[in-house]
Amino acid sequence: MGVSVGNDSSEGISLNLMPMLDIFSIIITFLLMTFSAEPVSHDVKDLQLPDSKTFVSLDALPVIKVTKTEIIVQNKSVAKIEDGKLLPEFEEQGAVRPVYDALLQMSKAADAARGELDEPKPADDNKTRYVYMEMDKGHDFALMKQIMRASEQADYTGFKLLVSKPIE
Repeated sequence: MGVSVGNDSSEGISLNLMPMLDIFSIIITFLLMTFSAEPVSHDVKDLQLPDSKTFVSLDALPVIKVTKTEIIVQNKSVAKIEDGKLLPEFEEQGAVRPVYDALLQMSKAADAARGELDEPKPADDNKTRYVYMEMDKGHDFALMKQIMRASEQADYTGFKLLVSKPIE
């Protein structure tokens, strides 16, 4: 008794991809037709949505930019630099006083906005506050240290330094 298992020829199984491509194109067309880039419109009678006011973005990180000639906090020039050094009138106790003032004002504004929104202070009030820093590569670390000291005095103890990655 011999049992034949399939055909001994070397033919492979052929699969027709055209029906699957048709199905995928129909699905993509359906998804594109149902997607709407317009905002949702509510046309309901007797419905009045509440107004919204944003005082301060509570999660926004302050940005400090240090160009060759000035220090900028949140797009506002606060101190001048000459020959890579901070001008003496902007320095106080080894820190950049206008940077400290600007960050302290931002911190107080965020706390005030949190209070106006009846949002409690986080339980982990000792959470690290961060600051973004962009600095011209020609500056000495001494200037960066002065800016970091001012930030730390205003309770911004974390730093995110922006750098560029060379193209390989």
